[in-house]
Amino acid sequence: MIPAPLKIGSLELETPVLAAPIAGFTDHTFRSVVREFGGCGLIFTEMVSAGGWVGGHMPPARLDGVVGEARPLGVQLWDRDPDMIEEAARRLRDYQVSVIDLNFGCPKRRIMGKQAAGATLMRDPKTVGKLVAAAVRGAGDIPVTAKMRLGPDLETLTAPEVARAAEANGARAVTVHGRTANQNYGEPCHHERIRAVVEAVSIPVIANGDVADAASALHTLARTGAAGVMIAREALTRPWVFREITAALACLPVPEPPTMEEQQDLLLRHHAAMVERLGDERGTVLMRKFAVRYLSGVPGARVLRDALARAANRAEFHEVVASFAVDPDAAQLRSHGRYERHCSNDDASILRAVV
Repeated sequence: MIPAPLKIGSLELETPVLAAPIAGFTDHTFRSVVREFGGCGLIFTEMVSAGGWVGGHMPPARLDGVVGEARPLGVQLWDRDPDMIEEAARRLRDYQVSVIDLNFGCPKRRIMGKQAAGATLMRDPKTVGKLVAAAVRGAGDIPVTAKMRLGPDLETLTAPEVARAAEANGARAVTVHGRTANQNYGEPCHHERIRAVVEAVSIPVIANGDVADAASALHTLARTGAAGVMIAREALTRPWVFREITAALACLPVPEPPTMEEQQDLLLRHHAAMVERLGDERGTVLMRKFAVRYLSGVPGARVLRDALARAANRAEFHEVVASFAVDPDAAQLRSHGRYERHCSNDDASILRAVV
């Protein structure tokens, strides 16, 4: 069946295809690129340290551009102190964001160890409930959601219990990454474990992990029963992936990817926007991490990525891109995955992803 419209509290999304908060990447410029291609129902900022912001230890640079930006837009907070979460959520009212998400899934040692936050909290549903309740108090009318992993490890799969704690304390949706805190991205997602969360709560569950194209999105929805999907890493390589998945969900032809010429133009425009916001040198340096992901999988692109990683300013960046010729047929290697979807006139469908 075609998924029902995804509602998060009073917010109804045009498509149940979401962009994940990715530390170091989902800044204002990248969010603009994703919006340009369309098909994304909700996009998030990078995660923000509630205590760092409230305590004045860290300027809220990750909120740059949020005021005045197109909506819907979500902000993700992390912390384990309810007072910090509540105050940060209260401050976000002034930003008039669409959703406030709480991070219970970050597996980074810095967050889990020293801060005892992120995925560490998958061991403590009671604290998760307190943090969600604090965010709800601070957020007012803004819906609060939670993002989590399956649990600390495969022997401790706490996601259903954590999701129930989040729901009981006012969360309007949860996103579940289909791996445990100690699993890396090379291991496959456990769709059946996400389904267990879907069956444990009455609020929408969004599936995250290994969603890379239309085929994998349809496969994930079929296997998990989730209300939507969230894309992370693939968006950094193919920011047009959202329109592909949204088209497939609507039983429409999946758009072809941009040509190689269009992709190189996108690379230059993205860089230009970074330079305009941050200055030539800093904008170019920070663009490197995006540049090495563009053209991924295209024959010969490794030389381009290596050269761009050494570019020190706008002139050098443009020179490298202008001197590189890519086979125009190579774009097809970055096209959407194969899938079959049989739709009837009443929008009912039988879904079969070819993976």
